[in-house]
Amino acid sequence: MLIRIILVVLLLSGYEANAQSSRKIKLTPVTVGFDLPESYKQRTFIKGLAGFVNKIDQLVGTMILVDGNKTTVLTRFVKQDKPPVVTASTSDVIYNSKIDSRFKFNGAYSIASTKIEKDNIYEIILTDVGYAFLPEDYIPYLEICRAATNVAPETRSKTFYVRSAKLTTVYTRAFQKTLGNTEISGVVFSVGGEVYNTTDQFKLDYVVSVDLVSLEKLLSLHNCNDLINNEEIARRERAEKARMEAARAEDEKKAKEQEALYAKQQVEELRRTLSESLVRTVEMQCQLQEAQERERKALEQLQSAIKLADDMTAKAQAAQQNMESKEEIILTFKNKEGKVLEIKSLDELSEEKLRELGFDVEILKR
Repeated sequence: MLIRIILVVLLLSGYEANAQSSRKIKLTPVTVGFDLPESYKQRTFIKGLAGFVNKIDQLVGTMILVDGNKTTVLTRFVKQDKPPVVTASTSDVIYNSKIDSRFKFNGAYSIASTKIEKDNIYEIILTDVGYAFLPEDYIPYLEICRAATNVAPETRSKTFYVRSAKLTTVYTRAFQKTLGNTEISGVVFSVGGEVYNTTDQFKLDYVVSVDLVSLEKLLSLHNCNDLINNEEIARRERAEKARMEAARAEDEKKAKEQEALYAKQQVEELRRTLSESLVRTVEMQCQLQEAQERERKALEQLQSAIKLADDMTAKAQAAQQNMESKEEIILTFKNKEGKVLEIKSLDELSEEKLRELGFDVEILKR
């Protein structure tokens, strides 16, 4: 009886051992914590611009104020007929690795503020999906020079122009450490003898990186006084040219009016002669037709001259008005609460309006 009990115990122990050994999974160890590429770490990431992830083309050309950790979008300077060039990227993955809480950039905006807790490992995949930039001749330096004249030096040193922007997708999913005899499912791997698994799907986030040019550097590349003076001279020349063209058109109109009047008088005289004559000769019939044709052509030319004169006069008046008034610029200000202020000129940019929108800046009035 004792022997039989011992045999049963041995059989049960063997079964248990076989059951436990059958649950063992041989996993290939993985390495965590590969560093981000240098080309990616050297990019400029500004957390306050995350709202532009779906419209990076609208971010390019904006003037932003960076004051410590606070970023404010002031206004945008882009030539009306020169929108930013936008390309959709289909490049390879920038970065694909598993990281833990010791990762140098843990919680950084460059990886979508992904925070890895202790005993967790995250898989992260970075890919560029969009790029927008503004070529050199698309930048309206004249408008920027005019706007900068009213900006205080201390504010100017914190102001930057967004020349280009990149949109990057950040895919992440968390792996938890498997404890004891917990049943394992999903994706599994081992690190340092520990087993991690997950059944989660990838989470998608976006980050924006930008190429910034300081306002001071932007202005140092061009002589603002020369730009403004040259534009003023060019505007005056355009106005004078339009005035002279309008004057020539007016003279042409008067000449055509005289020709039409003379032709009309000829027609009336011939009609009078024909009505008084009892004999209408073929010659007089031809003269009448020719005179009528001349009248018709003269009237057509008169109408053209009148239209041309009116057009030239309108252009001259528009050019004169443009010469006498500054070019209007529509500016849009938006603070972090979403308040929007649109003005036509930075002359209207007052400290009270900015404070009302929540901007902590000082603007010196000229």
